[in-house]
Amino acid sequence: MAGSSKEAWDEVGDRFATFGRALAARYKQLEQERGATTEEDKRKIEEAFSTITRQLDQAFTSLGETIRDPSAKDDLKQAARSVGDALGVTFQEVSEEIRKRIGKSEAGETPPERPDAATGGPGPTPPKDEGEANA
Repeated sequence: MAGSSKEAWDEVGDRFATFGRALAARYKQLEQERGATTEEDKRKIEEAFSTITRQLDQAFTSLGETIRDPSAKDDLKQAARSVGDALGVTFQEVSEEIRKRIGKSEAGETPPERPDAATGGPGPTPPKDEGEANA
């Protein structure tokens, strides 16, 4: 495990570089098995890989630098705390609603009315057993 955030992000970069080399080796192997592509196709593919590599490097570098920034760290902590608060309030509301419903049932009160009962209808009729239908 890395001792600092810089070491940790350097390792992330190394891992992606290793993956990129493995991907390139597989690509070259398939190229040999299937036949060479045109020089124009090779150039386009190399440009695409180069662009992807630059974009990944930029993304991980900016992520690493942002995480090391004390102000950004504080923003991230506040965002995480907000998520925790929202989850806490949600679970509290759900738990209160469950307690209310359980409390009503235990106190002998009638349970909440079925949605189909509000229309005045008897509700769905259970399916008949084949033996009953033939009787």
